[in-house]
Amino acid sequence: MLLDVLIQSVNEFQADCMKLAEKHYPTIHNQGMSEHHLGLAFARRLARTLNEFGHQCDFAPIETFPVTELPFHYRVSSDAGTVWILTSHLVSAGDTCRKKLYKSISQWQNEYGFAIQPNDLLLLLTDHWITRSKQSRELLHWWTGHLPDEIEDYSAQGISLYRSDSIMASALETKFNLSPYYVKFTHPLRRSVNQTLVRKYIQLYSVIQLS
Repeated sequence: MLLDVLIQSVNEFQADCMKLAEKHYPTIHNQGMSEHHLGLAFARRLARTLNEFGHQCDFAPIETFPVTELPFHYRVSSDAGTVWILTSHLVSAGDTCRKKLYKSISQWQNEYGFAIQPNDLLLLLTDHWITRSKQSRELLHWWTGHLPDEIEDYSAQGISLYRSDSIMASALETKFNLSPYYVKFTHPLRRSVNQTLVRKYIQLYSVIQLS
């Protein structure tokens, strides 16, 4: 049940981001969402969806070290289980940013492993502006394990996507014994002129069952 609600929230979050982009244009169109706003916005969306399904829930930041005034990791707790949300903004999509993601997972496991229950889920949530760098253009393949079907639509916007030598799912299995169940990416922004998707901006999701 919790997995179904989380996947529905992922699908609904794209519309939330489009509304947010309209209010904060051009900031989001130029920079993307900050880690804090991305994590908080999704936690709120998931809480609303759980309430719509009749579940009492609450959400709160996950304490991190060092402590930050603008937290970006959250947990949404309900009678159906807890969703742990680890949020990151991949500035460059290079090795440093990917290692930062792994570090967040390691710290979360060390600090909260004792609190994980059989029905809990882990959501890895990130966003990125695709640049001309090779690692940036490999990111979609690294995250999902395949290139998107609409490859010509990316080419039409001047984006050449590449295959990655490594896959995130393999790294998660090797480093943390975690295996993604559901992986998705979205392009939540649209051009104001013709409403076409802004494919240079991507949000990426990976849902992991912890039972």
